[in-house]
Amino acid sequence: MEPISAEDPAWIGPYRLLGLLGEGGMGRVYLARSEGGRTVAVKLILRQLALDGEFRQRFAQEVSAARRVGGRWTAPVLDADTGAAVPWVATGYIPGPSLAEVVGDHGPLPGTSVRALASGLSQALEAIHSTGLVHRDLKPSNILVTVDGPRVIDFGIARALDAQSAAGDVRTRTGAVVGSPGFMSPEQVLGRSVTPASDVFCLGAVLAYAATGRTPFGGAESGVHSLLYRIVQEDPDLEGVPPKLAGLVRACLIKEPSGRPSVAELIEATRDAEPAGAWLPGALLADLGQRAARLLDAELPAPAHGAVPHRPQAQPVGLPYGPTAFQTPPPVPSPQHPYGYAPPVHPTGPFPPAPAPPANRSGSGGRTAAIVLSIVVGLPVMLIVLLMLIGWLAGDDKKTPEVREIEGAVPDAYLGAWEGTVKAGPDGEFQGRFDIVQGEKQEMVATVTYTLPYAVCRNRAPLVSADDEKVVLGTGSRTSSVPADAAGCAKPSPEQTFTAQPDGTLLWESRGVSTTLRPAETSRAPVHPKFLGTWSLPTEPAANSLRLTINQNGIGDDVVTATGAGPFKECRWKGVLAGAHTDRLVLGPLVPAKTGCPVRSSMVLTPAGEGRLYVDRVDRPQDVHREELNRVTP
Repeated sequence: MEPISAEDPAWIGPYRLLGLLGEGGMGRVYLARSEGGRTVAVKLILRQLALDGEFRQRFAQEVSAARRVGGRWTAPVLDADTGAAVPWVATGYIPGPSLAEVVGDHGPLPGTSVRALASGLSQALEAIHSTGLVHRDLKPSNILVTVDGPRVIDFGIARALDAQSAAGDVRTRTGAVVGSPGFMSPEQVLGRSVTPASDVFCLGAVLAYAATGRTPFGGAESGVHSLLYRIVQEDPDLEGVPPKLAGLVRACLIKEPSGRPSVAELIEATRDAEPAGAWLPGALLADLGQRAARLLDAELPAPAHGAVPHRPQAQPVGLPYGPTAFQTPPPVPSPQHPYGYAPPVHPTGPFPPAPAPPANRSGSGGRTAAIVLSIVVGLPVMLIVLLMLIGWLAGDDKKTPEVREIEGAVPDAYLGAWEGTVKAGPDGEFQGRFDIVQGEKQEMVATVTYTLPYAVCRNRAPLVSADDEKVVLGTGSRTSSVPADAAGCAKPSPEQTFTAQPDGTLLWESRGVSTTLRPAETSRAPVHPKFLGTWSLPTEPAANSLRLTINQNGIGDDVVTATGAGPFKECRWKGVLAGAHTDRLVLGPLVPAKTGCPVRSSMVLTPAGEGRLYVDRVDRPQDVHREELNRVTP
């Protein structure tokens, strides 16, 4: 960490700056502390990016999506002001060096540590992908190493830079590449559509680097273009990767995205290696502990002549991108400062300037990354000629991969999970859930879940068309159902249209029926704690009463078990989680474990007060015949 300089502000939003952690292609990253004492990392965006309206819009969308990313292995987004004169985003501070620093200082990691790294990073990618995001720049400098495991940072913002770099809409044009040479996927090099499979390729390159201390396609000593050619055309060099890891790494580095393992498969393959305890060599763990202690002990910069620093007074400010807000005045744009602001004037007088920064700053995402990024952006037109020339000079008769135009892509406003209630006539309704990920025309971009009275149907649907006005999905193909032979799931999902609304919802339309969809939970633990536990459903007659136990599990998995009374006291049922929101839980039909017991209908649970839940049957409109569940005290 370096001291802040005269060109740095003393405050960003409600955060007092302690020092500079690094700088890169998007801006500077500071160590800061909130007024409540929490230590955070604050990224301040570059002035030239802040002046671009399209970048601001994309940055706001990506920050909004990144806020939904949970999980143990990522740095949470805590706060942001995307409408400030110079936008910023604050994340939880991770007291550890980057993987690049660790390998550079201590050398390659042992095989057990690399497997643990693979486990943590796979789970981090699952959390990121579950919100519809693709990291796009997974590399050692974006992975922080701590005593209890790795943490992934800088997810959800590379895409905002995509549009700026391309000087146009990344969804409809090829010609821009965002990433770091050596840790890019072939599709990134060629300017093709980027999906979660791209992050899997980058993960393979990261694991090879962690195990050997070098990138699997060599360095850029012979030129960036040669390195990119090797990524697209040549096999990786995995010499030195432990045999127990080589197969997994090689699978991640398959050229064709469809041939790579999924993140779920990687999690399963490394489940026994999850970082815990002494997952790193003893000397390295000791070093990490010392680093964390030094950084967390960082003191505030001393004010001049013993003056007490004060935060600038808040006042109503009209923001150029967003409504008027009562907040700290934004820094004043200034052409004399590369990050677009002049240091704020404080009531107690100016702070003394910190020591001048050294000529060659380093840090996570440092100046080298910015230089490399500026070289890489805009390559594809020139790159194809170079790829052909390199292949000809080397006597390579392989066909140079073709760069093709991206055919549509899902706009950010539609990514993620969405749920709503669909009226199926005057006397019935069903529940719909739509998990939409990134992709291009004709690719499967959505998982469609319909919860019917006595079935849960899951389909995958392809992208027909997409623009900012609407997204159209084609006829889906059935993937699973509960029960497995549910007759109601025989028909595939029809074509359906989604239209983004100003309030952040989606309007869903299909075959003359429409409804409003709202954002839903996408984390690995989607069931809100208020729903967990055991509940009783006293119905008339008493022989029909049920006792339900709700546990934590993912969408599509068993989440509830139930037992009956009276003639059904020997019955046991299970039900899957079909939808989840903070104040809403959708359960599939309760399927009995043995014959002779009736199937119970799907239901929607909503809070009814302390220790109570409302139960609405899916086979009839809500608020009709509403029942209540009462919590069973242990």
